[in-house]
Amino acid sequence: MADKEIRRLAAKRLAMNGGDCVSLMIFQFSLVALLVLCESTLYLSLRSVGYTWLYSFSEIMAGRHSTWVFWISKTVMELSMISPCFGMVRRLFLDVAIESCMPETRQYISAHSVSFYSGAFYASIIQMFIKLTVITPGLLTSYGVFYWARVITLSELTSGALFALTSCLSMTAVWAFVSARFFISLALTPYIMALNPRANVFDACDLSVKMMEGKHMRYLSFLFYFVRFVPAMLLVYPFFLVYPYFKLSYALFMSEMLGDKNKDRMPGMIKRWKKYQ
Repeated sequence: MADKEIRRLAAKRLAMNGGDCVSLMIFQFSLVALLVLCESTLYLSLRSVGYTWLYSFSEIMAGRHSTWVFWISKTVMELSMISPCFGMVRRLFLDVAIESCMPETRQYISAHSVSFYSGAFYASIIQMFIKLTVITPGLLTSYGVFYWARVITLSELTSGALFALTSCLSMTAVWAFVSARFFISLALTPYIMALNPRANVFDACDLSVKMMEGKHMRYLSFLFYFVRFVPAMLLVYPFFLVYPYFKLSYALFMSEMLGDKNKDRMPGMIKRWKKYQ
């Protein structure tokens, strides 16, 4: 399907299942609001006892162990709370998009909550570490830009410092492009895992990279179409229409990008579960 046909089909699905889509959106943003509330409560609690240095950027850059342990622990806790629920919402939006049975999917996830949530958390952790590994050289070169700019500002300009600064700037730009391209290549991974929750996350990443080869510009053009809706979303009320429309369009687009690999294993898993209940 062309992108225009995908958006037209998404609008039709939204018109037929508007209530379910809005409910999923509200649930997802309730999770975000809960995360923001927990983060604010944690910050205010630490500030009351004088531990605001844990949020200091200079402390992080200085490599203080307690600060790094705090941020790593906090990130893991937030991922464990958010990623499984976001995975469930992604799957349910996909059900609406491909006209699968959403109530049966909910029942199956509820009955296998431990395995589903642990699998979603593990997959999100692996993807996060892969992305961190890719962007680490870019982060190092961007720190080099910050360091050499500071050296030039505080002391005299030397040819060596100028060469180091320009080298770090060029490497940061190159690595930003490489990282962005790789992240787009991994875009199919969450939907491969949604179609088959028992899939190996490394195999899913590998398949995503292969399937996205040569399709990066189409992916970007698909996303850029929705940029025009951003000003309307600032009015809040259009958000209830635009966001579900985008999620359904994106789910259909991902299904289209998968091509002949677009095989939904969930109905078969639900059927076997009902058979042996």
